[in-house]
Amino acid sequence: LVARQLVAVSRQSLSDERGLHAPLIILQRSFCIDNTTSAFLLRRCSFKALEYHSLHKVKTCVEPRRPSPYVLNTIHIRFKLSIHHRIMIRFASSPTASLLSRAVASGKLSTATSTNTNVIARRGLQTVSLQLDYYMSAQFAGIASALTNNMYEKAGIDLQFLPICPVGLEMERVRQASADEKVTIGSVEQNIFIPTLYNDPSLKLKAVAAMFRRTPLCLASLGDGAGAGPEEIVVGAHEDTVSLIQRILSSGNGGADPNRTYSVIASPRATKNTDLMSGKLGAIQAYLTTEVPALEQRLRHGSATPPSTSIVAPPLEGMNGARLGYSQLMFTPEEDLLSDDKREVVQTFLDVTFRGWDMAIRDNEAAADAVEEAKSILALDDESNDHWDRSRSYAVQNIGLCCDFVKETFQGDRYGVLNAERFNEATEWLLGDKAPPTDNFGLDATAWQPSPKLLAGGELGRKTLEEARKSAELFASVHGRKPSLAVITVGELSRYCHGDRRLDIYSNGLLSWFSKGSAGTANGFDVKEITLPKTTTTDELLSQIYSLKQYDGIQLMWPLPSQVDASKCYNAIEVNRDVDGAHYLGQMELDPKNATPMPPVTPAAAITLIEEYGISLNNKFVLVVGRSRIVGAPLAYMVNKSGGIVTVAHSEVSTDNLKALVGNADVIFACAGSPGLLKTSWVKPGAEIISIGTTFDEQKDLLVSDFDNGDLDDIANRYSPVPGGVGPLSNGFLFKNVAAAAWKRAQTTGDVDDTWNRTSGTIERTFHFRNYDLALSFSDDVNSMSRELDHHANMTFRHECVDGVDVTLEFFTYEANEVTDKDYTAAKMVNEIARKNTK
Repeated sequence: LVARQLVAVSRQSLSDERGLHAPLIILQRSFCIDNTTSAFLLRRCSFKALEYHSLHKVKTCVEPRRPSPYVLNTIHIRFKLSIHHRIMIRFASSPTASLLSRAVASGKLSTATSTNTNVIARRGLQTVSLQLDYYMSAQFAGIASALTNNMYEKAGIDLQFLPICPVGLEMERVRQASADEKVTIGSVEQNIFIPTLYNDPSLKLKAVAAMFRRTPLCLASLGDGAGAGPEEIVVGAHEDTVSLIQRILSSGNGGADPNRTYSVIASPRATKNTDLMSGKLGAIQAYLTTEVPALEQRLRHGSATPPSTSIVAPPLEGMNGARLGYSQLMFTPEEDLLSDDKREVVQTFLDVTFRGWDMAIRDNEAAADAVEEAKSILALDDESNDHWDRSRSYAVQNIGLCCDFVKETFQGDRYGVLNAERFNEATEWLLGDKAPPTDNFGLDATAWQPSPKLLAGGELGRKTLEEARKSAELFASVHGRKPSLAVITVGELSRYCHGDRRLDIYSNGLLSWFSKGSAGTANGFDVKEITLPKTTTTDELLSQIYSLKQYDGIQLMWPLPSQVDASKCYNAIEVNRDVDGAHYLGQMELDPKNATPMPPVTPAAAITLIEEYGISLNNKFVLVVGRSRIVGAPLAYMVNKSGGIVTVAHSEVSTDNLKALVGNADVIFACAGSPGLLKTSWVKPGAEIISIGTTFDEQKDLLVSDFDNGDLDDIANRYSPVPGGVGPLSNGFLFKNVAAAAWKRAQTTGDVDDTWNRTSGTIERTFHFRNYDLALSFSDDVNSMSRELDHHANMTFRHECVDGVDVTLEFFTYEANEVTDKDYTAAKMVNEIARKNTK
């Protein structure tokens, strides 16, 4: 009724009192306030409703997927929260400049009336006071989504927002606002939280969760591609992070130019993008989620900078060994975690907040609307600065970037989980030479964690990928190039048809199996993705494989079209480059003691997951459901190797037999990729279940396992969730294999890659000698080596008169029509001969 009346009001003059009569009665009955105040509040809200309707009228028309009552519902929510929520804010310990507080100040609402209103509004709700460390924006999209969908109130929480405070005082304000009758929660960066808490232990605060697993802080500068610039760079930083940025930039040259010095100064936040573009600053402390995309917008549409100007924005996390830890850390007073009742309220708040983030992740556009709505509700949109772009596209992009950071916190069955090891590593780095006073200093490692029954692989997967990245970075520093991977896909793979959507809601470009190119680039690898038509023949595919010998690793995606000889094509990939483990089973069965093939990534991930959780397969009845050459078959071999009594089943086994096998198994690996194939009711109580085969259900917009919808929590001892179990480990294991292949190849090639020129089918190098005698001596030694190796080079002499003689050698393998390890071995030996001849 209120929504209908508001629409009617929005079509009339606001001075027409007759149109306000029915809503006035509703306001009086709901909030126990007088006619004058009702009229005052309704006028303000109806004006906002009218404004909102005008802004979204076109948008509603062009988005038919939204139901037609969308605008009415939004107006109703705005109206309801604009009144109801501001009543709650009025009685926070430090009231924000809200609509209701202005009503009280103007004398339109008495204190006695407001107190009565407060009692009615909050009957049966638990009060939570929230201190944000910034204005309502995309980084709080989860909170905004939950707020505008009334999720906090439905969960029994009366959410009050404390006013935005000066930078660096968030923790002090949370401590000041804490009280016996309510819970107080704040947000801040870990790089602010830990040093502040160390310097003032009386704050007695504990971190319980985080919205971002890593900080989006970066060092942003503008480049023109020429590499020129001043020797000293002036860096503008926030006043509370000047010493931190200076420490990072002064501690080495990783990520910063070693030929330049850096001077870090405190600079105004509101004008830092402008100061950078004008040349007043050479670089700025920026956020990958806000300033960087705002700079991109200005460069795209502006004319003040050269067309070749680009943004350089290396992350501060990891630069010169920096460990900054979590961002948007959620913290609360210690006493709020000691009381069981308050602890439950904290957990309920986190549950609602991260369910709000799940909504934002699934629909960035709706989340952008929610942020704008929350800004209006809370009046927290007052900051004026140059690092926001007011366009709709920027708002949605901003939400998506923040969601990518949130997705990295997923562990088991929830977002926002803090990993104690990662938190403590950052704490130690942030404190420098000061020792943390206690274990888990500043951390409650148990308040927000997944069920202990879940075999959660999220954090283990991220850790595995970080190990691969470190190996890649070390390899690049030693050999002057990145480890490289070529991925070949023939046709469209049906199981990847929802890859983009899975990437949108479950991962990001740094981590996902469905974005190997961007994941490789972000983690220090060169990745080439090749997609061939489904009509590709065996010979065409073989030709493509042979052309990729310069890559350390080759992954040929399964399955292949029926016309392709799969065995012939997979065998064409050398064992040392087989990073997907296609040769694993054959190599291990032929020579289990001496063979060292790289393991298939998904089976290796599954075995590593159960080892991480201490699950032994020795003498256990283990059922592997699935027999594919890349998962089921090699996994069964690994289980057998681990001492398990293994049985392999598949989707064509009869229901009765499958039921009996499941009921007898101590451990079940479900990797058939057939939703609902297995029934939860068949499982033996206390069994361990690892779900590997997953399918994306387009109607449910969810990833589902081979098990039905039964509750595994009721019957299994432990089980891997979907998503969040084995899946997050796969990409990490792939890139670990690529790094291992690169190191192994480097042992074979030695310094050949650095000293010889590579063409499509040969390697060649030119050696210079002062005279013919030295050149002939060198060629004789090369000839002797070639006879012993039975592999000769094409050799060319070029007389340079008084400048001496050039000798050019060229190696290739005729049978393969390509460069092989034999060519690299010969080239290494030639390099050694050259060193002896030039001494």
